[in-house]
Amino acid sequence: MPDNAFDLLSPPIQECLWRMGWTELRPIQSRAIQAVLRSDNDLIVSARTASGKTEAAFLPILSKLIEDPPASVGVMYISPLKALINDQFRRLEELCEYAEIAVHRRHGDVGEAAKNRLMERPSGIVLITPESLESLFINRSSSLSRLFSDLRFVVIDELHAFVGRERGLHLRSLLFRLEQRIQHSYRMVALSATLGDWSVSYADWLRPGYAQQVTVVVDTGETRSARLKIYGYEIGDRSDVCSESAEQVDDDEDNGGLFDDMLQAFGGRKNLIFANRKDQVEWVADALNERCRKAGRPQEFLVHHGSVSKDVREHTEQLMREDAPHTTVCSSTLELGIDIGKVTAVGQIGAPWSVSSMVQRLGRSGRGAGEHAELRVYIEDFCLADDDNVIDRLHPKLLQAIALAELMLQKWIEPPSLREHDLSTLIQQVLSVLAETGGVAASDLFARLMGRGAFRWLDAGRFAAVLRSLGGHDLIEQTAEGSLILGIDGERIVKNFEFYSAFASQREYAVLHASHLIGSLPAIDPPPVGEHLLLGGRRWQVAGVDPDQEEIHVVPAIGKKRPFFGGSAGDIHSVVRQKMRDVALGDQPIKYLNQTASRWLSQARAISTATNIKTGAWFDLSANRCLLFTWLGTRTQRTIVLLAKAAGLDAIDEDIAIEFSGSAQQVRSRLGPLLEQRPSALELAAHMPFKVRRKYDGYLSEDLLVTSFANDALDVDEALECLCRSV
Repeated sequence: MPDNAFDLLSPPIQECLWRMGWTELRPIQSRAIQAVLRSDNDLIVSARTASGKTEAAFLPILSKLIEDPPASVGVMYISPLKALINDQFRRLEELCEYAEIAVHRRHGDVGEAAKNRLMERPSGIVLITPESLESLFINRSSSLSRLFSDLRFVVIDELHAFVGRERGLHLRSLLFRLEQRIQHSYRMVALSATLGDWSVSYADWLRPGYAQQVTVVVDTGETRSARLKIYGYEIGDRSDVCSESAEQVDDDEDNGGLFDDMLQAFGGRKNLIFANRKDQVEWVADALNERCRKAGRPQEFLVHHGSVSKDVREHTEQLMREDAPHTTVCSSTLELGIDIGKVTAVGQIGAPWSVSSMVQRLGRSGRGAGEHAELRVYIEDFCLADDDNVIDRLHPKLLQAIALAELMLQKWIEPPSLREHDLSTLIQQVLSVLAETGGVAASDLFARLMGRGAFRWLDAGRFAAVLRSLGGHDLIEQTAEGSLILGIDGERIVKNFEFYSAFASQREYAVLHASHLIGSLPAIDPPPVGEHLLLGGRRWQVAGVDPDQEEIHVVPAIGKKRPFFGGSAGDIHSVVRQKMRDVALGDQPIKYLNQTASRWLSQARAISTATNIKTGAWFDLSANRCLLFTWLGTRTQRTIVLLAKAAGLDAIDEDIAIEFSGSAQQVRSRLGPLLEQRPSALELAAHMPFKVRRKYDGYLSEDLLVTSFANDALDVDEALECLCRSV
């Protein structure tokens, strides 16, 4: 294994690699080893899935631990998923056993005995989720300094899954607090498969204000070939379905052609099929297994999503690692790098919401040497007539799938959102610090979370307003000496295990069969006794509902019905929508479409040419209804709807357009005076009726809610630019 980077590794690690049969290091591993061992910089390793990123980080880190053993936990590996931690634990065990370095797991599924061993003899590496790290601050605060007194490295896996989200801000706050607690800094190493051209932004998130001290190592190795096909399937007349969307049609006869083709494409191989909603996961898996039963073949299709039990998910993962052919229909739970063995192809029901997701999902297939990645996207739509809505006749779901594919081929990825004004997570961290310390002065709290912490964008005045809101809800109170402590309701919140996560999770009923947990359903609308449902890839009938215990008891059944899970679609970036417009107005052939999808695209282009519906184009639907085609992202569409409300107009977001009450001429005359005033984001946010979006937003004053919504959910500049160009 002649490699300069290999020579930098400690002898025990070199010997272990020889024993494991390694003949060479991959380029990404060589570069990461040199970056860690020849500098003191933080590091981001960006490479496709299954490229050896984990070893790129841990080979040099383990070498440093061998040469200078830490007096406590030396490395903290943080993952967004417990399943990923279990995978990495298996991958690190052999390396660390040979190097005589202890490896510990700490998450909700780890037994108390294993957790206690870590606390009694803190050493080596701990693999942990942000929520379990939060639990340490709350329940083991007196042991934190001893546990991490000699912490050298923090490794963050799946970096892109944290940045711009509540869990990311929560994690950064915990890491800043830990740094203050142990009174020394540590090196950060982050791993990600999808950074695009935004590595500087990710570096700034990792080390705010010091991005120049973050080395970014990008895999420049051989690019895998990929096969892509988008299939269109007509599923009947819209008038037969009324208000149901194409993705909600429950008649197997309508999408029988789709399921027959999917069985032919995926049967007898190892695959993943992604769906955008959990109910789709269950419905598609059942429809495919029904076809297996009728054909007298094994039922090959499994399910995996966040509302089935841990046992069901782990059983699915285990079957996927074995030799027998299985295909798992899943939600985003398998988008990240959980080990499920080699996957031949990936399916996608409907278009995903981002290029990043499409890249992640495609990257789950074709990992073997010489293999190609394969993605099949299935778009269902109605048979449309000339008098149908012009938006429907543009086939926007197909345009979105094509736009995502084209941007993926151009190697464009959505930029990370670094302008979070997340006061909900701030509230969670305020309560966490008070629980950790028992009480602190407001100035100390400000220094911990704002001055040297993750919320440095918040000024003292706004922070004081947040504290007043919390005091008004009895979440905190002030002692006679001036210290802030938890109030009665604050103590109640912190004692609940759900406090450890910064993001909201809906209240759910457990679904049980003979005391065995199958999964869960939202408590907002539990199914009545006698109703059928699909869950965990099986058919059930409700035998009893216990509201007091929040349980639904089921028995196996023959009938089926879609389960209800709720949830909402993700935000779409403006670049994606603009690419949809370019596809609709273009004339270049798209070679990866099937015959039906090609026909839809021709129809969409014919309508686009006839009506010239470029950005800013108006289209009268009737004397009192019109459309403004914006082709802009979710955040901007939301802003335009609020601008309409401020002008006294009714408006609805139709994704690629805004529908107004009134003719185009009437609407433009009403918008004109408002645009001259150029209302601010704060003024517009005041018109939003429902501003509570995050877990603890309900404890904020109206003024704070408006501020948070204005900063996080609106894009006034792009909205005004679009309207000014159109009006």
